[in-house]
Amino acid sequence: VMIGLALLLTVVVLAIAGLHAYWGLGGLWPEKSEAELARAVVGDGRSRMPPPSQCFAVAAVLLVVAAWPWAIVVRPDDHFVVAGSIVIAAVFFVRGMAGYSPRWRTRFSAEPFATRDRRVYAPVSLTIGVGFASLLAQGI
Repeated sequence: VMIGLALLLTVVVLAIAGLHAYWGLGGLWPEKSEAELARAVVGDGRSRMPPPSQCFAVAAVLLVVAAWPWAIVVRPDDHFVVAGSIVIAAVFFVRGMAGYSPRWRTRFSAEPFATRDRRVYAPVSLTIGVGFASLLAQGI
């Protein structure tokens, strides 16, 4: 079960990292223009995507997160691995919960971001957070 969950977390987070790297390279999927993409994935009303350096920074952090499940599998009792896992789970859980808060909804209200956040981004973030917490709990 641990190996399957670790693999699933790695694949999902790698896909998200890949999207951020793709956007850093100027890719527009799943939209057709930069303005549409910014409204769909940033959601704060901007018409331009964040600079490539920010997209690549997020992708780099997500690459570390994508590798992290294997640290849990190999060294579940290591204090650094436990602490890092708790931080990763908390970050994803907080991001997921934020998607349903009135303050977040007000700040990130551009469509289609707001709808996608409620239906996809926030639930996926919550699921990833629960996945990391579950993997850690299995290893301890």
